[in-house]
Amino acid sequence: MTILFYKLLLGIIVGSLIGLFSYITHFLTKSGAFAVIFIATIVCGFGIWPTWGLLILFFASSGCIHLTKKAIKMTKDESIVEKGHTRDAWQVLANSLPAIVSLILFYCTENQLFLIGYISGIAGATADTWSSEIGILSKNLPCSILTFKPIEPGLSGGISVLGSIASFFGSLLITLAFCLMYSWYPVSQLSTHLFIVVPLTCGVFNSLVDSFLGATLQTKYRCLICGQITEQPLHHQKQTKKISGIFWLTNDWVNFFSGCLTVLVSWILIFYLQ
Repeated sequence: MTILFYKLLLGIIVGSLIGLFSYITHFLTKSGAFAVIFIATIVCGFGIWPTWGLLILFFASSGCIHLTKKAIKMTKDESIVEKGHTRDAWQVLANSLPAIVSLILFYCTENQLFLIGYISGIAGATADTWSSEIGILSKNLPCSILTFKPIEPGLSGGISVLGSIASFFGSLLITLAFCLMYSWYPVSQLSTHLFIVVPLTCGVFNSLVDSFLGATLQTKYRCLICGQITEQPLHHQKQTKKISGIFWLTNDWVNFFSGCLTVLVSWILIFYLQ
């Protein structure tokens, strides 16, 4: 496989269209839009066309959920979460980089293990995004993944039935989409069921790991004014008190480490199952 100029140009064009639309709809900040252009260029340059489709599907589906929530005026409580619903470059890169690294390794080695790692990474990012974005719509309070006690909606570490179902279907969407595109563009010597079972399982795994790390290691604070637990160092324009977690481990780092573990687990599964 070779990196062709037209593929890089196509990546810039596609990334620009996705980034512009996402910026206009307030799904991405300006830095987030530029990050999408960078990611799209890399994927188009190093990947085969089915891998492009997965990236587009991830951003398109997440954007549709975002627009739907805006239409019904249902979003996260931004006084609790670390960042608002508009995603910046760090959030885009944290969700995408583990999968991108696996795709580049596939380009360099043509080992199918790394291709499935890429699919699993995108499936995991989609599952986690759908889980958090749709789970917030649940009429019931989410429960801590550690204690199963109710916690504030939007706070990292929470799980809900609706969010778990969304996570499964987000992972399933990416998995089935690739299998459909693979039937038009056969690229694998591996058994087809591995392209279904591994990414689907790893996608859901990513969402659970993200919640677990969010509950255990992600830094959290308590507001000294209202007593609310938050992910923000400032609340009511006053300094909050750190109560748990590692001080530098933000939600972006949680997403990045979850993605890394997801891709790594997919490599291990394929290594032993192929």
